[in-house]
Amino acid sequence: MKFSRSTTYGLRALGNLILAGANGTDKVKSLKIIAEEENISLKFLEKLFSQLKKAGIVNSVRGVSGGYFLEKGAEKIILLKVLEALGENMAVFGCVADINGKVKCSHSQNCGAVPVLQKVQGVVNRALGEMRLEDIIEPAKEF
Repeated sequence: MKFSRSTTYGLRALGNLILAGANGTDKVKSLKIIAEEENISLKFLEKLFSQLKKAGIVNSVRGVSGGYFLEKGAEKIILLKVLEALGENMAVFGCVADINGKVKCSHSQNCGAVPVLQKVQGVVNRALGEMRLEDIIEPAKEF
């Protein structure tokens, strides 16, 4: 699975919000500042945050001192929901059409790989479903 630029930028921007402590209307951060700090186009971030807001992941405060904040604590936001909100196709393999394991290949009846591919998709789904947004700011670990 390869994340899109939208997803990568969205996760970076959300990590920036987490580290800024922007988790309520009393502590917000403007997209302009995030864009500058993360070196991401403001227009692009506005599009991403519109999607995240629709999904209930972030919210905003208008005005001169307005900005964005996480709708819930980062420890409560499921990473899979964030990725889906950012438009990420979570299907790991081309012949497994979606995250539910639906097969779109015409050879699936005779293909021994399908059950294995569906199991791998299931493992990915479970892992992303167990991870929380706060996990994106933890130091990388080797596996």
